[in-house]
Amino acid sequence: MRPTSIDLRKRVVAARLEDGQSMGQIAERFRIPKGTVQSILEHYRDAGTVMPKPQNAGRKPAFSGSALRRLEQYVLHQPDATLAELLERSGVKVSVVCVHNTLKKLGFTRKKSLYVRASSAGRISPSNARPGAKG
Repeated sequence: MRPTSIDLRKRVVAARLEDGQSMGQIAERFRIPKGTVQSILEHYRDAGTVMPKPQNAGRKPAFSGSALRRLEQYVLHQPDATLAELLERSGVKVSVVCVHNTLKKLGFTRKKSLYVRASSAGRISPSNARPGAKG
């Protein structure tokens, strides 16, 4: 939800201070909910300004800055490391799921074939063997 415009906030405060109108009259005049008028006036009373409070940008990421770069470098150097190993190596107190989500945001996937070279040993079973058949 977007905050109410600064211009409308100023007009609401002016209507209350200069005209002495009630919250109900102000709400009717500007066609906004009475709760919005009350919030604007309380914020003006407490903060002394009509500027809206900053929007909540959400939770701050656990991995940022140098910790994020270290995690990325460790994955590049040790592509077969488990999430638990990455968590231990990172030194950040988070869950394994957080490490997974961070790697996902960095563009890493969990498919080993993208990070580990194929085995040089080759096929173990003959190519004409039926799948699941015992040799």
